[in-house]
Amino acid sequence: QGQSLQQAYAALGVNPDASEQEIKRAYRKLVSQYHPDKLVSQGLPEEMMEISKNRVREINAAYDKIKASRGIK
Repeated sequence: QGQSLQQAYAALGVNPDASEQEIKRAYRKLVSQYHPDKLVSQGLPEEMMEISKNRVREINAAYDKIKASRGIK
């Protein structure tokens, strides 16, 4: 059971009418922001790692869903 397309756009913080480039930019920014390796280097506690991993999974799923709906490779 995945998220709806509307939820996918919300997860990336973009509007459904955003350009492909805007969507990619938002995706990259979020993954960079929440990436566990980056957070480890900032000294975040272990319990925050699990939250960040889940968030990155959600971001990836949202991006995949948007790409599929738009036919983006």
